[in-house]
This record gives sequence, structure tokens and C-alpha cells, in this order.
Amino acid sequence: MAIDQTKTVVVTGANGLVGRALLKKLQQTQVYTIALTRNPVELPANRVVTGPLDTPSALAAIGGADFVVHLAGTFFPIGKSSYWSDNVVATGAVANALKGSKAKRVLFLSHVGASENSKNQYLRTKAQAERLLTATNKEVVIFRCTHIIGTPESPGPFALSLLAKSRKKAGVLGSGRQIVAPLYLGDVVMALTLAMTGGSPGVYELAGPDQMALDDLVRLLNRNPEVPISHLPNPAARILGGILPLLPSAFVDVILQDSIGDSSRAKSTFGLKLTSLRSIW
Repeated sequence: MAIDQTKTVVVTGANGLVGRALLKKLQQTQVYTIALTRNPVELPANRVVTGPLDTPSALAAIGGADFVVHLAGTFFPIGKSSYWSDNVVATGAVANALKGSKAKRVLFLSHVGASENSKNQYLRTKAQAERLLTATNKEVVIFRCTHIIGTPESPGPFALSLLAKSRKKAGVLGSGRQIVAPLYLGDVVMALTLAMTGGSPGVYELAGPDQMALDDLVRLLNRNPEVPISHLPNPAARILGGILPLLPSAFVDVILQDSIGDSSRAKSTFGLKLTSLRSIW
């Protein structure tokens, strides 16, 4: 990645799995990084701005950036957060700050299957966020990703949910036969860094190179081909997702679906080489 060292990169949702990894990668360059995060936390950035994205300090940071990487959002809303507030309203604040700003390019992580016509609230709000950013008339690069998996040292929330606790089974929503193409965190970070200065704006799918049943991913992440797995059948999972506040129905629906995509355009456009999770885990 060749970004001028006088440039400023703003990362929203900087305290998440991808945000932290991206900031660490950007530390290897000379760019000035500003991390936007909801709560006070130590991050590998030149400056950390705390609070909602519609606060004056956050808006000023976005308005003064050369590149904006918008990672803020939610797949699993907790407490007062919601798909609408975290995925749409927050993105609206970013979009408003971008209008008339000097920012050249905006990068956004969405999800495979995102569509404003989707009955799934998560996928619908991610698509609405895509539209808000595209309407800023900036160069916008959108990566619609499959499930993102980190390293054994920092697995990330999805991988953690599939790890068996001591002397217990690994828990899986659905039959475990849904097909997934898990995406390595390092490849997501590489895609974002390459897309800051290269490639054409647009929407790209990004999926891992290996397709497998979800149960096989569980065995890989647990490093145990014999790990006991407990399944919550699809009908029961959907019922619980409709009545339990701690198990959002949109989240359940996405987990029960296949999570695959066609990375060919992203690979050719940005020169990406995707990593098999088997070489990481």
C-alpha cells in the first residue's frame, strides 16, 4: 500500500476485530490514523475520538480525513443498540460529514446477501448503509463479506461462539450442514489497505477460498475432528430468535443460511491472494 504519509485515515468502529487489526497494519505506514470508538479504549492510533458518530469531534475528524474506513455497525445488537441505529443512523452521520469534505475514498464492510429488499433486518440495514455512502458522490468501495475469522490468539466473536467450552460441547445454530466460506481477518485488512489507493469503486463480494459445512468449521476452529457438537434445529432456533431478546432473529437467520460469495472480481481488481483458514488454525 502506497499512501502518502501526509494523509489522514479515519476508522470508525475502531475497537472491533477488523478495526484493531487494520490500525495495527496502518502503524507500519506513515499515515496519520484517527480511531473513532463509542467508549474510551486504548487503540494503536495516532488519535482516539470517543463518542457517537454524530458528535462534533467525530464529524470534524471525518470531514478532515483523506480516507474513511467505516466499520461501525452491529451484527448482534445489545442493550440500547439496534440494527437501525447502529447500521443506518450511524452511517447517515458519516455520510453527512463526508458531503463537501476533502475525503477521496470511503471503504465499507457489508455482508454477503445485503439487499434493501431483504426480509432480514440486518441484511436490509447494511444495504441501506451502502446506499447512504454511495449517495455522497465520493469514491466508495464496498466489500460484502462472509463470516470473518481471526487468529487463534484473537479469534473474533463468530469464531469464539463456535469454540467448545471446557468439558462442554460446541454449540451450533441449525443443522451444521449450512455451507460457509470463512474469511480470514488478515485478508480483510489487506483488501481494505489495497482498496484505499487502488482499484475501482464499487461493490465486491469477499469470501474465503475454502467452502465447508459449518460443522467442519467448528472442528477446524476447535482443532479437534472429534469435538462434540450440539445443534439447535432450524425451527427451534427461529422460534427462540423471535422471542429471546438476547438472540436477535436477524442474526439467527443469517447464521442458518449459507455464507458464501464470489471473490473473483475483488481478487482481480485489487490483486488479492486469499488465505485458507487451515493454514492459520
